[in-house]
Amino acid sequence: MTVVLRPNQHEAVQATIDAFRAGLLRLLIDSCVGSGKSLTIAEIGRIFVEMGMRVLVVTHVRELVEQVAAAGESLGLRVGVNAASLNRRDWRAPFIVAAIQSVFRNGQSFGPIDVLLIDECHLVPHGDMGMYRQLIRDLGVQRVIGLSGTVFRLQGGSLVDGEGALFQKVVYRYSIIDGIRDGYLVPAFSATVDDKVDASRLKISQGEYTGSSQDVQMIAMMDNHICQLLLAGADRKRWLIFEASTKAAKAMTQRMNEWGIPTGLVLGTTPPGERAATIAAYRQGRLRALVNVAALTTGFDVQEVDLLVMRRKTASLGLYIQMIGRGLRTIGGNLETSIAAGKSDCLVFDYADNISTHGVLDFIRPKDTVSKMVSCESCNRRNPVAARSCWSCDEPMMKLCPACLEPVQKGTLDCPHCQHDMRAAGGEPRKAAALLDTPSGAALIAAYKTGAERLGGWLPIRKAWEKDGASWVLTVNGDVFELPVLLAAHAVDARWIRVSSERTLAGLLVPNGASRNSVRQYGLGGEFLIVPMPGVVETVQI
Repeated sequence: MTVVLRPNQHEAVQATIDAFRAGLLRLLIDSCVGSGKSLTIAEIGRIFVEMGMRVLVVTHVRELVEQVAAAGESLGLRVGVNAASLNRRDWRAPFIVAAIQSVFRNGQSFGPIDVLLIDECHLVPHGDMGMYRQLIRDLGVQRVIGLSGTVFRLQGGSLVDGEGALFQKVVYRYSIIDGIRDGYLVPAFSATVDDKVDASRLKISQGEYTGSSQDVQMIAMMDNHICQLLLAGADRKRWLIFEASTKAAKAMTQRMNEWGIPTGLVLGTTPPGERAATIAAYRQGRLRALVNVAALTTGFDVQEVDLLVMRRKTASLGLYIQMIGRGLRTIGGNLETSIAAGKSDCLVFDYADNISTHGVLDFIRPKDTVSKMVSCESCNRRNPVAARSCWSCDEPMMKLCPACLEPVQKGTLDCPHCQHDMRAAGGEPRKAAALLDTPSGAALIAAYKTGAERLGGWLPIRKAWEKDGASWVLTVNGDVFELPVLLAAHAVDARWIRVSSERTLAGLLVPNGASRNSVRQYGLGGEFLIVPMPGVVETVQI
């Protein structure tokens, strides 16, 4: 079978080759979920193997090891696999895919390695500590390529900024917005939900909300949440639920099965055989839902997932994006085949209020962050400003109380000297980051509003995109229409499409600047009229 790379995959490969030719050695590829990173990695590896080099790919979960190895074999590479979980320990193949946990102490056993690729490289820390850093030192490799859809760390900023950053430059970017516009991903929308977590009652440890502090609220709200899911998710294929703790996950799984919803559970401690069997049952439709705790983010690929449930509050922007990303894949690899298979979007229930914290995906904050570094008073080594203990000597990091200016250990909530509330800034409580009032045209996680039909046969447009030189729109009821050339330029701005009685395209409605009382009505020939805003069709219940 001939493998055809997508345009974005070709562009990422070419950007990598160009950067090496320009003298850069440690490169970063920012490529979103569903963008085909495994095949991109395999193609980069194929090119270097053909040049007589040896290539090692490392990642952290067996699913990604299997995906990259399969991609390499599809391109005709002789692939070695080194992962204890797969009972494979290959050391000498020209192209090797390895689990970092299995090889980080044995770098010298590979022999000469010319190029190292790291999938999900946001796991590589600043500084010299950790499994990836040890492997790089042992290999003595100069050319290092990292790939991730979240090129920043919760406590360390951008992967290319700050002291100790491994990578020199982001050489290629392909975002979720790009994937949706190219038809490789589906859009996601958030539903209005009841019974959200009260974040003021949660505790934070090491920069993250603790699972134990979320248990009481989430377990108490289980039945209300399940009822909402049953009402809104009746026509959804696969449900994926994120919990913050094993206790809540087990309780939720049991309760959903009691409600008659076939539900499986996957934890980090689930044995590999049981995990594989549970995921297989989910893929095949024998399980309607999967509940997990930090186990089904990176590397988990079930294209049918079209309902995501976040019952986990996280301070990690990367984890938030990874969770949402599980529902963005298309069935069959593109939007047309996905719609035909019954998945045109993904619905998100955010009971943890993560969207308010991190923003809608087309207005993520931060897009790039700069790592702020501070010196440890004990050993004078530099650390990220968020670090609570020194990464070199493990001594507590200190900061000054803004009220009495005495040094206080980071993480202290009340100053021991003057009892000042350290959670306040300048004497005033911190305000939560506000979302932009008007989401962009992509509106990935903006409030899920299917809209209403307008007088005159106008149907709300859920999505517009371009593919193979043609422009398309998807209506709220799932119909897809190709736009004439003269209307294609207005596709992104259009809000409603008019459908004739023969179910054919008749025109577009586009906002008229800032006016709330009128719109531009475009005909098939591209002509338009300024018309009053059509009214909403009201349904009368008898």
